[in-house]
Amino acid sequence: MFIPYFDKDRLHDYLRLASALRAAGIGVEVFCDPKRLGDQLKYADRRGFRVALIAGGNEFQAGVCQVKDLQTGTKQDVPLEENAASLIAAVKDLLGTAT
Repeated sequence: MFIPYFDKDRLHDYLRLASALRAAGIGVEVFCDPKRLGDQLKYADRRGFRVALIAGGNEFQAGVCQVKDLQTGTKQDVPLEENAASLIAAVKDLLGTAT
């Protein structure tokens, strides 16, 4: 799972999401620099990531994020809850590891 880092003021939010996903047994990489989203998604594709979590300032403010299947290009909006339950379920479903 890949988390692009493109909103430089939200690093703590990206790391919090990564931590919640890791605690649920999902491997996560957060991009190291706040670069353009398109460049980061190209990186994720080259590295073979299957799923990306896309969230910027507007998404964090609205309490949602996009979970994007990098193989098919489909995406879904998922609520950002304190316990990240919906996000974890959506990612596990895409990865085929839902229980």
